[in-house]
Amino acid sequence: MPFLRHEGRRFLERDGLAFWLSSPEAIAQLERIDGPSEQLYVVYAETIEAAMQAHYDHQGWGRYKPIPGVTDIPYDADRLVQQLDEYPDDAELRRLNGL
Repeated sequence: MPFLRHEGRRFLERDGLAFWLSSPEAIAQLERIDGPSEQLYVVYAETIEAAMQAHYDHQGWGRYKPIPGVTDIPYDADRLVQQLDEYPDDAELRRLNGL
């Protein structure tokens, strides 16, 4: 099961926060809709559930309520290959995946 990169971002022109599986394309799309943002933190996780719990922990929101069969499905290797291409300088992504 690969670990993938997720980002927490804050919007600069309004009060708002976004958290999702990282990709430059997703950031560009989000910023077209909501304006400029800045990265607050990065989380590496093997499932959506683990990433969301780390996000909840960071925000102080308590326990994330998972959706069995949806948020607990491990990421696949193809997505890791894509992230390695999109984030070639992410040493932690490489280290966590034994690269």
